[in-house]
Amino acid sequence: MKSVAQTVIEADRFYTIAAHTGNVIQAVEGSKDGGTVRLGKYDHKPEQEWSFVREGDGVYRIRNRASGKLLDLTMTGTANGTWLHLWEDVGGTSQMWKVEHTPEGTVRLRSSWAGGKCVDTVGIGAEVGAVLQIWQEVPGGGDQLWVISEVKDRVKRAAKVEQAAPAAETKAAPAKEAAPAKKPAARKPRTTKKVEEKPAASTVKAAEPVKAEKPAAKKAAKAKAEAPAEVKTETKVNFVVEFNNKQNSVEDIINNVKATYGKDVKEISIYLKPDENKAYFVADGEESSMDVFFC
Repeated sequence: MKSVAQTVIEADRFYTIAAHTGNVIQAVEGSKDGGTVRLGKYDHKPEQEWSFVREGDGVYRIRNRASGKLLDLTMTGTANGTWLHLWEDVGGTSQMWKVEHTPEGTVRLRSSWAGGKCVDTVGIGAEVGAVLQIWQEVPGGGDQLWVISEVKDRVKRAAKVEQAAPAAETKAAPAKEAAPAKKPAARKPRTTKKVEEKPAASTVKAAEPVKAEKPAAKKAAKAKAEAPAEVKTETKVNFVVEFNNKQNSVEDIINNVKATYGKDVKEISIYLKPDENKAYFVADGEESSMDVFFC
């Protein structure tokens, strides 16, 4: 198999981390601890760009350009399915990732804390909006393979645009100087204009009866507005989790999490671990947990 050249990771530079679909890892809520990490279409935003802080041989902390926070594991979990989120630098091993290169030019990002489990996507697919998690290595698993690419300095690109602007202004200057030579020729049509103005006015008056059609158009528009709107049927979803022959409704779990938190909340991220009879959650940046019994 022919090897593909790898991107060399250097300090003080920023990179994108792209899935096989081209969508990149981005911080959705990079301004606070517990902010979720998902895939998104690359739009040259700092939330989509990362620096790699070297900790050892091939081991890095992955820092978000917008917030300065690090890629971390929710509740420092180690199990398959543990979600990734952003957190301030606490010097923990859960914030360390080993970059493992493949001959195809891609990399696996292995957690130093979770026994080498790989950064993966929740479910099968790497589309926009997919949440990131860790999972044991799956041979041939494309959702665990990533492409690291250096981001070109946006400052340099902006400077090139500014340098091109004066050149465009210089080319336009001769057109402005030629304008005064045409002014005398523009005065001659004045006599013709006076003669033609009256017939034009009479022509407009003769066409006035057409205005009677406007009310009909208004009635037609009103009739359209009064037409009954289509009634859309809402799909009711009953989502139940079963473990050890015991079932728990997801809706009940969400309501119990809200009750446990005890305050109004804008956003909750819930990580359910049936084998521990626990639901871990992050409510508006605050971490907590509650019991969920499957026995």
